[in-house]
Amino acid sequence: MSEAFYTREAGSRGRERLFASELTRGPWSNAHQHGGPPSALLARAIEAVPSDGPVLVTRLTIELLRPIAIAAPLEIDTEVMVAGRKVQRIAAVLRAGDEQLAVALAMRMRVREQALTATAPDEAQAGYGPLRPLADCRSFTFDFFRHSVGYHTALEARLSAGEFGHGCLDVWMRPRVPLVAGEESTPLQRVMICADAGHGLGSALDPAAWSFPNPDLSVHLHRLPSDPWLGMQARTFSQPLGVGLCRTRLSDRSGDLGMVLQSQLIAARR
Repeated sequence: MSEAFYTREAGSRGRERLFASELTRGPWSNAHQHGGPPSALLARAIEAVPSDGPVLVTRLTIELLRPIAIAAPLEIDTEVMVAGRKVQRIAAVLRAGDEQLAVALAMRMRVREQALTATAPDEAQAGYGPLRPLADCRSFTFDFFRHSVGYHTALEARLSAGEFGHGCLDVWMRPRVPLVAGEESTPLQRVMICADAGHGLGSALDPAAWSFPNPDLSVHLHRLPSDPWLGMQARTFSQPLGVGLCRTRLSDRSGDLGMVLQSQLIAARR
């Protein structure tokens, strides 16, 4: 098995080119990538944009424009759209040659310690209970991928509560490998690797009978995780019109981190 989701090399004009490994493989096609690793690549590019002081990416929205082939060498362009003193907005484009594959828009906010006490709503009132400790959770595997090696084998997951296929599942997850070979993945990159798995974890439909790819991914954070294990509590809503929505709460062993929203395009398999 590969040691990372991607390897990198210098391309023409000094541009970095990224090459996917089989660990990026998604569930819908053996030739295409899962949305998580490319989303994390866009986060990596946004993190590399310089700032004048400490900042936090509080929102990162990914538009997955078309399937991303595993075989395609990838490049990323970034642009600072608004360079505010307190709030910055940064765009990034993932491309293969001249073809745009995914775009990202991030909001980055200046952070500064304030004399206030952290607050959070009561767990029950918020609609989510606390996750069980890792030591009390059993191993969880993704059984609906078509290939024996892919995104699902690059992640370690443990089931906290729920049953797959019922639209409500709580798990702990962490990547087994770094995003890019030779680099240590940042907390934001680890979040983005895992976040796109929410609508698969919280699936309310049988993957053998239905396809439900997500054309977007929006992650809202109020802090970054303090360790590699990410708590994901996925809740999915499917409608007869052929659309769905997955809402996933993110946490770590210290508490809540933020929320993920994913639209779903639902169609019967033929």
